Amino acid sequence: MYPELTFDEIPPLPGAAPEGLSGWVAHVRELDMPAFGSTVAAIRGIVSDDSASAARLAAVILRDPAMTTKVLRLANSAYFNTSRQGVSTISRAIVVLGFDGVADMAIGLALVDALLKGGVRKRVINELARCFFAATLARGLARLRGDGRAEEIFIAALLSRVGDMAFWCFGGDQAAALDAQLPPGCDAAQAQAIEHTVLGFRLRQLSQKLAREWHLGSLLNDVLDTAGRASVQVDTIRLGHAVAQGVADGWDSAGFRDALGEAARFVTQPEEALREEVVALASAAARLAHDYGAADVARHIPVAANAPPADALPTPSPAERQLHILRELSVLILQGGSFSDAVYLASEGILQGVGFARVVVALMAPNRTQLVGKFGLGQGGEAIRKRFVFTVGSTPKDPLDVAYSTLRPQRLGAQRGRLGELADGGPAAIAPIVGHGRCIGMVYAERDGGGPAIDDDSFFAFAHFVQHLTMAVPAARPAR
Repeated sequence: MYPELTFDEIPPLPGAAPEGLSGWVAHVRELDMPAFGSTVAAIRGIVSDDSASAARLAAVILRDPAMTTKVLRLANSAYFNTSRQGVSTISRAIVVLGFDGVADMAIGLALVDALLKGGVRKRVINELARCFFAATLARGLARLRGDGRAEEIFIAALLSRVGDMAFWCFGGDQAAALDAQLPPGCDAAQAQAIEHTVLGFRLRQLSQKLAREWHLGSLLNDVLDTAGRASVQVDTIRLGHAVAQGVADGWDSAGFRDALGEAARFVTQPEEALREEVVALASAAARLAHDYGAADVARHIPVAANAPPADALPTPSPAERQLHILRELSVLILQGGSFSDAVYLASEGILQGVGFARVVVALMAPNRTQLVGKFGLGQGGEAIRKRFVFTVGSTPKDPLDVAYSTLRPQRLGAQRGRLGELADGGPAAIAPIVGHGRCIGMVYAERDGGGPAIDDDSFFAFAHFVQHLTMAVPAARPAR
């Protein structure tokens, strides 16, 4: 009687099978992939803020050690780092690859991580392999055309089947039922008809809804909307998927020859030259999937037997990372960079170069009696930062007060006084940030419980990074 009233958006109870397109959207968003949604929201919020600094984007990535490691590995790959500049920090990656490029990379990593943590089945692996290959091809076609949006095209192509992948990953009995109905080798139109019969909607519609829910970008919306705005970028992504599907049918198949011919006309290249490019891009896509942490996916990308191996820059050692980050920190200080940028860079050195699991930077409150956590990086760093509120000067033998009064770094053993309330018992250290001869803040760093003890080299390296923060205080310009 009242069609405008609907209860479709009420999320299903945990364990209940979702019904209809709205039910599936809510199910994936709130039960299966909430961490992905929150990561995307944080990154998109920074990207859409014209005044946001690179340090804010770096902070989001640095809160996830696994993502940090993968971003650095990708930033040093030949695929992304065409300038061949060694990258040892997230901040440097943003300089070399661009703000939007690193943001898109982080979103792609979050997607792969969310899917690989789910109930991965064969169709998820196949979908991811196809999307990695198609995205690599689309980026390659865009570059051949001189399109300045090549990186945006890559991430839109990679995410273009996000609903399909989420469904096959978390679909349970409904996914098994649909899988049984889909005949091997069926084309897209036939598959969509079967999807509608079994589910009541097409998986492309689920991708479209999720892309809008997560604000994955206008280009992806145009790709998924059959009535969307036509553009060269949309055609590039469509051709990337067409060529990838053609290769899946076989390097000598009619489907591949047709798609290759259309792509050659699109980029005004001879077919034979473009075929060699596609062969090289297949190898690059397999290496890229591996660097994204999806080794099983990489093995399902159809690499030609004569494909050249994709190379990567050597991964720097922790000592090399320390040297690189200290050099960047020194340049930042000499140029009068903001203190917050110096904090993020020094914290990244402590995490990536010295080998701590989390870092908290606390600053003195205006009343000069309390230390209050302001920055928390690494896994669990933000949770500790929220609890890092201590009155100083009242307990002389407490390690925190010793560091405050002596202005010297402290290596924390089993007896760590009030700081024991924060940690899980892992090795830790604390050092003061000094300005005008007095303590203006503290840096607290810890390793996971059961982690290696803090030897002299690690302790002095930690203290060295904090000393650079002390040097940054008088040189810093006000933050925006």
